[in-house]
Amino acid sequence: MMSSNTCAILVTYNRLDTLKTALDHVLAQHLKPATIVVVDNNSTDGTIEYLQSIDGQNNIHCIYMDNNTGSAGAIAAGMEFGLANTHNKYDYFWVLDDDTFYAPNALQDLVENIGNSEFSMIGLHGAHIKMGRKIQVKDDVRLQEVDYAMIDGALIKAEVVKNVGTICEEFFMMCDDHEYSVRMQRKGYKIGVLKNGADNRLYLGGGGQFTRATLWRGYYSARNHIFIIKKHFSFVNLFGYCLLQSKLLITAALLAPDRFKRVRFRLMGILHGILGKGGRTLDPGTLKFTTQKALKYAKSKKLAIHIPVITTHVLDVFDYLELSLNVI
Repeated sequence: MMSSNTCAILVTYNRLDTLKTALDHVLAQHLKPATIVVVDNNSTDGTIEYLQSIDGQNNIHCIYMDNNTGSAGAIAAGMEFGLANTHNKYDYFWVLDDDTFYAPNALQDLVENIGNSEFSMIGLHGAHIKMGRKIQVKDDVRLQEVDYAMIDGALIKAEVVKNVGTICEEFFMMCDDHEYSVRMQRKGYKIGVLKNGADNRLYLGGGGQFTRATLWRGYYSARNHIFIIKKHFSFVNLFGYCLLQSKLLITAALLAPDRFKRVRFRLMGILHGILGKGGRTLDPGTLKFTTQKALKYAKSKKLAIHIPVITTHVLDVFDYLELSLNVI
């Protein structure tokens, strides 16, 4: 039975049945992770009780979040645990979701390919980025360089996490892996995609063009892409973002059965991105916005009294827009 010095991070939230199956697939790997860190986002379906019953078995370590921090917050917590674990200096982090099942060769393939290549992160899915748009990779090339790798299923060298940092918690859901790929590349690391068909994805979080899930996903996607542009600015990406959002807004306005809500959510995402309101600002379960302003925005508002009056007026306009969109 082979083992690797890999810290597997499995994020879960209210999916007890699929979590059990996902864990079985991780435990059945030909190349075993040294540690399986299961991060629970404050589930309410019996997941916590189940995890408490297996915590400490089969090299499983469980982290229980106080609230739903999304995939970004949970992955960051798992990475921080791995970096702080002085008893085991990990070589890799393997990031997993609870609705994807991996073939027994998945981890072994990733470790062998990352060890024999110049890549510092290898995912099972990815894309090239052109004008802010994702262009899918070739299916007939087994291992290829990309601009972006989906973090679900990706193997990342531990040195990358030490030097680049963890996933940005402020993203909550959506685009956190996109930003991480950009951050890695700006540090000189190369990213690859391995097309080996070793994953079976259920896609429980999405499905369909105009579903309930795509309402909140559209909000977070619009907001978090603004975060990426602000963190790693380029005029090309800004232009591409404007084109993409215009297309999505027009499509929603013309074709969506819930067009007013869908357009409002996306506009709110753009506005909150400009204001820097990070974290769980929209509850995916209730589809209600939180009333508490993000710390980052509160700080900028406080500083406005020390800079020209026009800045305060601009922020007041944003406040008015946000109030208007909330009452539509």
